[in-house]
Amino acid sequence: MSGLETHIGLLHECMEQWLRKDNKDLKRAIERTVDEDLFSFEDIKHQVIHLKNSLTFENLMQWAKISGLSQGSLSNKKIICLHAGNLPLVGLQDLLAVMMTGGSYAGKISKKDPYLLLPLLNLLEEKKIAKSIEWSITLDKLSETRADALLFAGSESSKRTVLEKLLHLKIIRPDTPQLMRTAHFSLALIENNSKQTMEDLTEAVFRYGGTGCRSLAMVVAPFHLNSQKCSFTDYIEAFWMRNPQHKKPAPVLEHRFAYNKAIGIEQAWLNDFLIEEYIDKPDQKFILHWVKGDFKDIERLIDTYGSGLQSVYSNERSGSEVGGRRFEPLADAQTPPVWWRPDGIDTIEWLQQNV
Repeated sequence: MSGLETHIGLLHECMEQWLRKDNKDLKRAIERTVDEDLFSFEDIKHQVIHLKNSLTFENLMQWAKISGLSQGSLSNKKIICLHAGNLPLVGLQDLLAVMMTGGSYAGKISKKDPYLLLPLLNLLEEKKIAKSIEWSITLDKLSETRADALLFAGSESSKRTVLEKLLHLKIIRPDTPQLMRTAHFSLALIENNSKQTMEDLTEAVFRYGGTGCRSLAMVVAPFHLNSQKCSFTDYIEAFWMRNPQHKKPAPVLEHRFAYNKAIGIEQAWLNDFLIEEYIDKPDQKFILHWVKGDFKDIERLIDTYGSGLQSVYSNERSGSEVGGRRFEPLADAQTPPVWWRPDGIDTIEWLQQNV
């Protein structure tokens, strides 16, 4: 077994130990997260099950192969990760990328998800997987950190403020390499209304209440919303029976429904979610934009919203390209492989090329 395989094997053992059913630390973290109403138990369970299935030794080695990982390539480098907190454990991939390259990790943990990652961080520190592992929910407590690179996941609006803070604290320098991921929604093309397609569409839209950059905010279909409204609502209600929506929309969403009705926009009002047959920039939560169209419309929408677009999904066209993007399976929207590329960039590959 090579040195790289040994290192990834140790990392995998930590993942397995962290995700074990009898891990009392993780159990307490989940309970506290639910008790404080940060995420629903159902959404955390979905994420944990997905991680158990995807974080295999074979999959970690596959990511290493895809990214061209060299053993210990960042062994003398420290990477600061600013994790988003809109989904449970959304920052895990960046942590894994740093650990796999052999780098030291400094993490700013989101106040919106302050507990779930901590049992793993403690375990990685205990097993000495990296030379240095430090974290905090505030940047001020990381003020002694001097980072060789920055991994950021968050909103475009917060990017400037965060950079100014990091520079002020001297955590980074003006020339420190920065990977800033700010895409905030995804797009899908469906070409039939089969049971599988509609179930995959429902999961892609309504998991996590539509929050997160991989969640679907716009769908292009060859039929009008009105022709699918009743059957689609049945799929949604069945999903919500198993996965109650955790957060509720602001009253402004109901005002939008009333406005749409007044001007004749086709729509479906689901109390906690609005589906409208209208093309608009997806910048409001709890809305799915339905577009009657085809492949050419996907190309046009990618051109229009490219900078804010995370993924483009299609079960039928998975693997083919459109507008410089590669279609991903719609079924994988909320269960991506460990090697998926946020904002189209492989994090390990970027770290090795830029740090």
